Amino acid sequence: MCIYERIAMLGIVGAAMIGFVNPGNTAVRWLGLGAWGASAYKGLLLALEHVDYQFNPSPFKTCDLFVKFPDWAPLNEWAPWMFEAYGDCSKVVWEFLTLSMPQWLVIIFAGNLLALAIIVLSQFTKPKH
Repeated sequence: MCIYERIAMLGIVGAAMIGFVNPGNTAVRWLGLGAWGASAYKGLLLALEHVDYQFNPSPFKTCDLFVKFPDWAPLNEWAPWMFEAYGDCSKVVWEFLTLSMPQWLVIIFAGNLLALAIIVLSQFTKPKH
């Protein structure tokens, strides 16, 4: 799960790069906002599932033992130091302020969706000159 959540974070970075290319261009801006929303939403779903694995462990409900990437993008082969899975999703191996890493990711991805909603709404207001 950590690997897929990491990819969702990289998706947010990629969305920012898209928008940074030409924020004045409406199509590019909306493409970046759409990619941001898709990445943050998928990341939130993954983080919520990961939290469920940690706080409701079950031998019948576990994460994948090996990451699954499409044949055209075997990220775990290209950068195993970043994309190879080494742990058990149900174990809490890192905490900060009493929250596990997936719990923090829920907050981060939800915060991204909230920021996105504010920015999307701002796209429909006229700037004051």
